[in-house]
Amino acid sequence: MKRNITIILLIALFLSSLTTYADINIDLKGHWAESIIDKQFLQTHFKYVLKENTKASDLMGQIDKKHFLLSLYTILNAHQKEDIDKNSEKTNIENAAKHLRNKQIFEKDGSIEGKLTRKEAVKYIIKTLELSREIQLSNTSFMPFKDMLGLSDEYKKYVQKASMIGIVKGYGDSTFRPEENITALESIIFLQRLKGEIEEMNKNIPFKVVEEKWSGTGTDNLVTTKQNSGKILVTATKKFPTSGYNFTVTRVEKYAQGKYRMYVNIKSPPKNAILLQVISYKNVTIEIDKKLLDSGNYTFEIVGSSPDVNLK
Repeated sequence: MKRNITIILLIALFLSSLTTYADINIDLKGHWAESIIDKQFLQTHFKYVLKENTKASDLMGQIDKKHFLLSLYTILNAHQKEDIDKNSEKTNIENAAKHLRNKQIFEKDGSIEGKLTRKEAVKYIIKTLELSREIQLSNTSFMPFKDMLGLSDEYKKYVQKASMIGIVKGYGDSTFRPEENITALESIIFLQRLKGEIEEMNKNIPFKVVEEKWSGTGTDNLVTTKQNSGKILVTATKKFPTSGYNFTVTRVEKYAQGKYRMYVNIKSPPKNAILLQVISYKNVTIEIDKKLLDSGNYTFEIVGSSPDVNLK
């Protein structure tokens, strides 16, 4: 009897401790951020600011640095959501700091305690993006906000880049207020925009292979382009010690304005294959709809590797 009562109490305790997202009410009605904030994003990456009934006023307080880093970590590791959800907040914060330090986003000797300034938040966001894409300033002397003159050159560039790609908009008086501590609401908006940039960046550009051929002459790692009736033909050339290698293009992605990476896969011939050892060049031509590429000039580079053929 006692055993049954214990089991019932444990089940009741477990059920009472569960807080489902469906039970959380997020009311931003009438607030300027109502049309900006994605509530699902808020529930997924900012659990620690949510109450049973969350209002805009609950998000106006300053956010702790460790919580900002935690949210950034959950965005970058969305594929590990189930594991993250199982961990305690303390464990996830420790994992976040370790991960972001390893990625050189967060300083190796930096403290996760305390508050976070707006300029620091922008730095971590831009460093995150620049792990996989190049952000080039079209005008390095342009100051998007009038209170940037006191910033170091390093922070000026971070703020310039964040403004250029739309991560930050600034205040109505044309200031950015870089030294002010960032609020939870501002963090949500900044990181939501970062997530959008990451998702856009990770979109593969569709293509189709139109020709594959071997040649006895060529230039290793050469990529050439040619326009043909609204299509762009991109030919990648790779040098091999024998024609027994398999060289294919697996995906194409944009990493900067007018700049694209062609990811390739290279497979060695079977070890017991009898092949003529003659330097050979494999040419693979793909076709891309011009509308999917930036206007103006564009360049492509080969990205990939294999155990015995090094790609530059």
